[in-house]
Amino acid sequence: MFSFGKKKGPVLGLDINSDSITLIGLDKTRAGIEVRRFACSPTPGNAVREGLVADPETIGALVQGLMTEANIPFSGPSPIINVAVPAQAVVIRLMPVPVGMPPEELADVVTQEATNHVPFPIEDANLDWSPMPATERTDADGVRRIDIILAAIQRSIIESYWRLADTAGVKLGRVDISSLAVVRSLALAGYLGSSGHLSMVVNMRHDATDINIVRSAMPLFGRSIMIGMDTLTEAVSRSLGMHFDEALDLLPEIVLFGVPPTDARMGQAAQVARTVFSDIADELIRSLEFYKSQVGEVKVDQIILSGPGTMIQNLDQFISNRMNLRTLVCDPMRDLVFESDLIVDSMRPILAALVGSSIEPSWNPSFTVDLDLNKEGRLPLLYDERKTQAIILDKPQQWFKPAFIAAIASVVVAGLVWAYLAAWAIPQTDTELKKLSAEIAKNKVEVTQLGQVRKDNILLSAKKDLLDKLIKRSSHWSEVLSDIRRKTPEAVHIDSISMDDQTVKINGQSTDFANVSHFAVNLGDTTTLRACSVESASRSDHEPEKILFEIHGNLNGASNEPAAIASLSSGSAGTNETGTNLANELPKIPKTLGLKLEAPTGEQ
Repeated sequence: MFSFGKKKGPVLGLDINSDSITLIGLDKTRAGIEVRRFACSPTPGNAVREGLVADPETIGALVQGLMTEANIPFSGPSPIINVAVPAQAVVIRLMPVPVGMPPEELADVVTQEATNHVPFPIEDANLDWSPMPATERTDADGVRRIDIILAAIQRSIIESYWRLADTAGVKLGRVDISSLAVVRSLALAGYLGSSGHLSMVVNMRHDATDINIVRSAMPLFGRSIMIGMDTLTEAVSRSLGMHFDEALDLLPEIVLFGVPPTDARMGQAAQVARTVFSDIADELIRSLEFYKSQVGEVKVDQIILSGPGTMIQNLDQFISNRMNLRTLVCDPMRDLVFESDLIVDSMRPILAALVGSSIEPSWNPSFTVDLDLNKEGRLPLLYDERKTQAIILDKPQQWFKPAFIAAIASVVVAGLVWAYLAAWAIPQTDTELKKLSAEIAKNKVEVTQLGQVRKDNILLSAKKDLLDKLIKRSSHWSEVLSDIRRKTPEAVHIDSISMDDQTVKINGQSTDFANVSHFAVNLGDTTTLRACSVESASRSDHEPEKILFEIHGNLNGASNEPAAIASLSSGSAGTNETGTNLANELPKIPKTLGLKLEAPTGEQ
């Protein structure tokens, strides 16, 4: 067998935070360090918490999409991604050791120091350390010492990034610390000055703010405070009564210093932002005072701002006034080669940690701290029974024979499936389709017949309803008139009768009031009328001997059909208007329903 060197896949930097996920690919050419690949996408909800990956599978699928957007081929060697974890998830310690200590002895000392300071089992931790030459000094006892920076992180956190890489189809490369990655990118861009130049680097992330005091690209002091852009966004959201995402979109419009607000809402948001950044400035002052208490009086030359917090306008002027120190917003990409429309200017300070985790250590002209919390590769989790991987020694395998057998088996299975379909499944399906087609045609005929029967039923129902109405109207009014005629006293003369399906109204004359009252009482004692009462009774102006009256009553069993008013008067000889109209309309009805009817005659 021949052995060939494996070609290395492209190295990519990946920045993951609660707002966005950014991918970048750098390459060193004759023109300088060029940005070859770049893609950015919003972070899915609840996939990142406190700067750490909470849903590796979702983030991994998103990273795979970013690689497609950046035109990174999946053929050939797998790409390698470098990531930076938030500083608050890492235990970082500075420890002095004598200069020239042998590597084996140094490893034992560092491991013992980690055991004393790491708040979780050392067997379940990933460690790395690095000497810092710029810290070399001679102590009061005459011993030359140098500081060692030690970093430790729980292996389960690194494992979540391995699962992310598995989902994305890439390899996990260097796992850096966000605050140290920012220092490395600023050193590459020339912000940290010459030897002895002291800078305070403030990286305002979404979940926290990293504070580092740096000399000659060496972090001498560092801490993280849990105040970040998420804190500001939540405060603006509560103050203005808007959704978190709306408040996040509003942040770039906030002006902290020197410019009056455009409206009351922006003025209120600016006041909230000044309160949050005042708290951050207070923490900067406390950090500087604590550092001075450890090393003595020192002078900080500048404050360098980076991260998503730099999206707030005039933040550098605000911090400068509070700290009384020169403050500037960094541009880690000012010496990189890239197309101007690829990355907008306002986004460049946010990419400091991403650039720092993407560059090779050899590209930086000055010595910087390069820690890799994944330098030992993937290891099983000691205290996790649900291990996500198993380490298996590579063994030579004869792959040709199993592959040939699998190919033959695939051909046999395909032939059997084809024979099954051709001999039984397809003919049976055709027969069932024909049966269904015949049933559908039969059902269509039955539906047509049922429709015709329905029409006939509707026509017969209409005929029946009409006959019922005609019969009920005739008999109803005849009975009422018969009862009125029987109950009329001899001294009462009826002038007119008006009826509808609900009430009856009688107008007439009488010789005295008693007869009118008796007439109303008599009418209420019939089978067709009820609740009869005298509405009015008065003597006639022209004939005082006559009493003019009006009696109202209700019909028993009144129907809910539309009112059909019948009027009888002494001059009409018992002929009602509705009866006349009905007689006029009846000749028209047989043309519609096929009935042979005649208009009723006589008393209605």
